[in-house]
Amino acid sequence: MLPVIAVSIGVMFALAGLAAAALVLLIVAIGVTIWLCRNREQRHADGKTDVGWIVFLVTAYLLSISYLVFFVLLLVSTFTGESVTVG
Repeated sequence: MLPVIAVSIGVMFALAGLAAAALVLLIVAIGVTIWLCRNREQRHADGKTDVGWIVFLVTAYLLSISYLVFFVLLLVSTFTGESVTVG
């Protein structure tokens, strides 16, 4: 029984670490979005495009928000003991 508990604790820490990384990624994406909005005119005057930044932002928002929603649903199902479904 002890190995099962050890593996469960390891999985819990791994999921919590991924949730923390997703939260950091979301904060970085919000910061980049604000930076791009503030420097829009200057970057446009310099002839720079925002295509790379937009691809990064779309990827960052999709990855971080989807995992954070998964993590919240996982926490809800853990503490309530009921299966949580979306839709």
